Amino acid sequence: MNLTNQISWKQLPLQTSIGEGKDRQVEPLFEGARRKLIQITLRNGAVLARHSAPVPITIQGVAGSGTLYIGEAREEVALLPGTLVTIEPGVVHEVEAQPAVSILLTMFPGG
Repeated sequence: MNLTNQISWKQLPLQTSIGEGKDRQVEPLFEGARRKLIQITLRNGAVLARHSAPVPITIQGVAGSGTLYIGEAREEVALLPGTLVTIEPGVVHEVEAQPAVSILLTMFPGG
């Protein structure tokens, strides 16, 4: 069986620096059956308000700096390039730019 013909791929336009733009910029990068990738850039101290996701997610720091607050106790994680956090469904979280941060959000719908 030749698996090469069954493999599909796509290079995504991930931005690794923060330029000028809106205080809150959301760029969908990919949506497939088992994952959805979105780049979110926050500028000028913008906040992605407390919320939870109905599916497992990961948040990865891509550029800039910010803080990820997780859970009811608001545990703090520094969001710097290379930081990678996994969060289970239903866990409350919030992202604050300090002063600007860009993250890669990956959602894993459908188990």
